[in-house]
Amino acid sequence: MKIAIDGPSASGKSTIARLLSQRLGIPYLETGLLYRFFGYIAYKRGTAELPPDELFKEDFKVVFDVGKTEVYWKGKRLSEELKGEEVGRYASLLGEVPAFRERMIKFFRELVGSSQVVGEGRDVGTHIFPHADYKFFITASPEERARRRYLELKEKGMDVSYEDILKAIQERDYRDANRLLYPFRPAEDALIIDTTNKTVEEVLEYILSILKEK
Repeated sequence: MKIAIDGPSASGKSTIARLLSQRLGIPYLETGLLYRFFGYIAYKRGTAELPPDELFKEDFKVVFDVGKTEVYWKGKRLSEELKGEEVGRYASLLGEVPAFRERMIKFFRELVGSSQVVGEGRDVGTHIFPHADYKFFITASPEERARRRYLELKEKGMDVSYEDILKAIQERDYRDANRLLYPFRPAEDALIIDTTNKTVEEVLEYILSILKEK
């Protein structure tokens, strides 16, 4: 069984997908983590104009299992390094490059193969696993997503501005939705769930009820 969970940043999709993976005992693949990894590489180099072949020559490894996805670079696990807004911006810029996105899709398909997975990201249901058994699109208002991201970063002791985060989210939403190729949007057969006024547990139980029905 393959389950695709897509949605914009800070919509709650990662938390939902991870918990769903744990409840079902199925490996969790956070595709955005690898996009952010390459965004991190681009950020460190100061340019998003990097050929896919060059990026994929980096010494990296993706490990995914029940409830977790990890990216290692030169033997070191990356975590907080991948969460900055600038890293996200570079990841989005790379995502506009057709050759890079096609290479990513191929990589994820080969990584998962015929295994069961809860795949989560921005194009899992539309491009990576278009024939997934179940597709969900988790979203929330830009203001709510900015509030969540702001609180998350403040808890980590980071000096951030709600207004700057909201602006970054709105800019990325627009850029991703208006790409000529691979524009960011829900799969036609995805169930859209707005989490603006819902708790994580409410959304999780709703999805589990749908899986149980089918």
